[in-house]
Amino acid sequence: MKLTVPVRLLVPAAALLCLGMPAGSPAFAQATPGAQRIPPAPLKAGAPPAAAPSAAPPAPAPPAGAPDRAGFSHIAGFDHIQTDDVKYNLNTGEFAMKDRFTAVREGMDITADTGSGNSKKKMLHAQGHVVIHSSKKIEGHGADAVTEEPSTLTCDKLDVDGVRKLYQANGSVHFTQLDREATADSGTLDDARNTLHMEGHVHIKDKEQYLDADVVDYNTATGEMNAHGGPVSIRVPLETSGPVAPATARPKKKK
Repeated sequence: MKLTVPVRLLVPAAALLCLGMPAGSPAFAQATPGAQRIPPAPLKAGAPPAAAPSAAPPAPAPPAGAPDRAGFSHIAGFDHIQTDDVKYNLNTGEFAMKDRFTAVREGMDITADTGSGNSKKKMLHAQGHVVIHSSKKIEGHGADAVTEEPSTLTCDKLDVDGVRKLYQANGSVHFTQLDREATADSGTLDDARNTLHMEGHVHIKDKEQYLDADVVDYNTATGEMNAHGGPVSIRVPLETSGPVAPATARPKKKK
């Protein structure tokens, strides 16, 4: 018959303190009074000192101009499209954006509430509070470059053909450039030819000049327009002659 007797082992606090301390260290000598301090081994002649652990390399900074939101580049004829949520099919090239997005390319940017399209066909469909800002160079280089006057086009829906640079706007079309303002039911902006084709209840206001027609073709670079497709109404301010100076009376002859 074997008896098992519990044994309680008492360990001095100093011994607990020195657990995990290298022999010869100041902390070891302080925790164990009277213990002999072991000096560190001398370096051999010509041996380099131990290198300190190198700090982790800093994280690379984001490239200049990087977007704050998620997005994708070189798609549907645009340099970059920014949005918070993108669904993309790698096989078909179809994509969908359920949140507001911004599509940017040189001289133009488009924003809308939602969008979809196909990267392989370079097609983009935008819907809801669509806004197009355009300002681009149309000819020349350097100091001789000619820049088209900035313009803004808004609509309810927009279909973009990135290959031909055509922008088909539908619903509450509103176009502004300088002091010129136009509204229509629909419009097609041809960015390659600098033209805007408007149809349906077209109304144009330029300062004090007004034009109403069914169809209007407007050149966004030169300002020329051609109205046709029905009775065209043009109203210009009535020209008034300047103030007429009062006639001076002739002096009477002396008798």
